[in-house]
Amino acid sequence: MILRPLELTDAPRIAELAGDWEVARWTLDIPHPYDRTMARDFIAWAQEELSSQRRYFFALVARNSGDLVGIISLTRNGADEGEIGYWVGRPYQGKGYAREAAAVMIALAFDALEMRRVVAACRPDNEPSWRVMEHCGMTYVEATQRWSMARRETFELSLYAIDRPDAGNAI
Repeated sequence: MILRPLELTDAPRIAELAGDWEVARWTLDIPHPYDRTMARDFIAWAQEELSSQRRYFFALVARNSGDLVGIISLTRNGADEGEIGYWVGRPYQGKGYAREAAAVMIALAFDALEMRRVVAACRPDNEPSWRVMEHCGMTYVEATQRWSMARRETFELSLYAIDRPDAGNAI
């Protein structure tokens, strides 16, 4: 698997994969239906966020085929904490892409960005997502709620976290 910055030429593929209700329904940020214009707007915004170093969005690309299979992000929640989020297209789920990408993003947060903690959240019934978090060494912290602009409703979420090994539990 390769992680690379998003490109405007990714819009059709992102619209195809993220436009699948079975992908979008597990996220808070992907509206449904989701079209190419929305994907282009998202990519332009994601590129601005990457340039400002507020959020880091990357395409998950299958090494063997070169196909974009999903997206992962790391958002700064202050100087010491980051939050990862990810989605993988339905044909590619269960193949380890999210696990591999999440591990890389956690390493980026700790090693390159010197964050002390990385968190991630998912719906409690999204077992594949919380299994990814657990596989990466994250542990359950608490139940929380978040508003979804895309769905216009509040969702119950499970929050997971991992602290940098040398950071202790000071956060």
